[in-house]
Amino acid sequence: MDRIFRPQVVQWCIFIFSIILATMVLFCTEQLNADIYQWIDEKGVKHFSNAPPANAGNAKIVFDEHQHNKAVDENRVDNDQKSIDALIEEMNEKEQQAKAILEKQKRFMNLKQEQLFSFGSKCFGPSYSIQQGRDVRHEIVPRYLMPGEFEELLELLESLEGDWYGAAWERTCNEFKGEVYQEINNFTIKSEGRMHSRGQFILKSNLYSRQSDSTRLEALPLYLDSKKLTTQDGILTSDVELISVSTDHLVYVQKGAPALPTIRDQMTLRKDRESEFVTFIKKTGKGSFSFERLFYINGKLKTINTWHLENN
Repeated sequence: MDRIFRPQVVQWCIFIFSIILATMVLFCTEQLNADIYQWIDEKGVKHFSNAPPANAGNAKIVFDEHQHNKAVDENRVDNDQKSIDALIEEMNEKEQQAKAILEKQKRFMNLKQEQLFSFGSKCFGPSYSIQQGRDVRHEIVPRYLMPGEFEELLELLESLEGDWYGAAWERTCNEFKGEVYQEINNFTIKSEGRMHSRGQFILKSNLYSRQSDSTRLEALPLYLDSKKLTTQDGILTSDVELISVSTDHLVYVQKGAPALPTIRDQMTLRKDRESEFVTFIKKTGKGSFSFERLFYINGKLKTINTWHLENN
């Protein structure tokens, strides 16, 4: 049936009609493939119809009819569906990435709360030497590696190779007027673990403090041979006391300052036998590990440094 359109709404109607037509073509309805005619009658009124008028010499086709091709239409629909599926997949991937970031942030916050909770019970606690019944000035008791420990440590160090990112916390015990309080510093950390040769490993770390807008560098060197583990290259006797060794963790004790301390530590920490460090390295997952170092003075815990790192 013919429809008469007023001049002021013709353009709007054409726009709406075009949208409807494009949508219907997308879903491949064969009925769409028809010509659309336009003509003006003797009164100057413009008409549109899907059939030509009987007596209108000025009629013209504004939309050409195309022969329906089912195979082409099905192929177009199939391609459109593939594009939609790819877009949905991309959106799902971005959603999963966002969830992973949120989970990581929650995990770091939970770890932080756990560390804060446990730290209160450790503050000024006895050092490893005191727990072993030794005097604070007693030297460490280095030992040779037991059968199988070289291979276990080598596997652990090799698993620490790569680039790591995460969070770090430094907690310091203080005492004022008989009361114990803590100073807590938070850091973001980027570390690089490299095995320079078989058994010679170094972990270089860059710690950034948002609180003080400052950066500090730290290095953890470890040298492993078939008999011993050391933090200095080429020494005959180990400078660490091994407490626990496996393929997923390492715990050892040092006296004095670590082999490569930070500049700040180099200036402030006492290097005699009254200073004691206990270092924990533990694999916490396929792509994550934790590092913790406890610092004691005169047999009492003063500082805990805790890192949680991931490589993905």
